[in-house]
Amino acid sequence: MRHGVMFARCAALVALLVGSVACSPAADPASPLGAGNALGPPLATPEQVAEWVEEKTGQCGEPVPRSMEEFAEFVGPLRAELYAPYVAEWATCSAGPYERLGLVVFQRERLADFQRAWQGARSSGEVSDDPDFGFGNGFALSGTLGLELLGLHTLRCTPVGPDDEVGHTVPAEAEGCVYAQPPGHHH
Repeated sequence: MRHGVMFARCAALVALLVGSVACSPAADPASPLGAGNALGPPLATPEQVAEWVEEKTGQCGEPVPRSMEEFAEFVGPLRAELYAPYVAEWATCSAGPYERLGLVVFQRERLADFQRAWQGARSSGEVSDDPDFGFGNGFALSGTLGLELLGLHTLRCTPVGPDDEVGHTVPAEAEGCVYAQPPGHHH
């Protein structure tokens, strides 16, 4: 029964998101925003991220500012150690199947450092996977289900093998990392 309710909520979010994606402009290597330009509009505050999500889905209208202590509780101690040094601020809102969707704004000038730190954590075995957020231009959302329909990308800091289906990719700020969308989700 619980899975049925979750599936229905997820389907509702996907239905809200379908058709809401605007294609992102190509990255301009000369831009100070670097790869971010190809990820959509640059959003610098959780309030801007919430407005953007609300424009796309009709949800997330009242973001609640959160502390970094709450961030550690939200993502867990290991993920907090990897994300928190690079987070400028964050908030949560309710959208689709997420009672508390995390709206995370990164310190834009430290994105490459964040990506290199994640690469190091992968290499050392501290983590076994890539970051689990949906990434936009300078921000991320904590959920991943249905978020590719918003034009968000996953961050891959692991080599892409010949059998990996990564779909559309955009170079990330750190060498060896890419922003990827699953096949079939990019226009």
